[in-house]
Amino acid sequence: MKRLTSFLSAGSMSVLTLALLLNSSCGGNKENAEITQLKEETIAVHDEIMPQISAFDRQAVRIDSILVSLNDLKAANEALDTALLRTDLTHVKSRLEGATDQMMRWMREFDADPQDKTEEEVKNYYQSELDKIKKMKSLFDEVSKESAEKLSGL
Repeated sequence: MKRLTSFLSAGSMSVLTLALLLNSSCGGNKENAEITQLKEETIAVHDEIMPQISAFDRQAVRIDSILVSLNDLKAANEALDTALLRTDLTHVKSRLEGATDQMMRWMREFDADPQDKTEEEVKNYYQSELDKIKKMKSLFDEVSKESAEKLSGL
């Protein structure tokens, strides 16, 4: 315990990680370890996606700026199909905002510590949340790629 205290006082472990560590070490059974693993994996995927939200916000603002200056872009490049560009950028912006909204909704609804449930229900809950967040990661990756393609060269 003394080692754990000195380790924590060094500030090298987050409160969430500590709670998960203590939860898994106190119960000690296979079910708790599975639950802890599912919860940790869910949080890890969430933590991987979160930084993309600020990038998505910046890209949406950039798209707005491009849409406002379509006439200037047309003047610089007469071959530019501004109607198609407007449609493409509006679609990408909608997808960026949709992915961000979906993440915000997931975070509001996520229950980090479900109460009044059996271990099996908690395990099923975290498996379901892990499945949701993995699908969301795929969406974020897809939208990020699409946005990069549409915004390149603009």
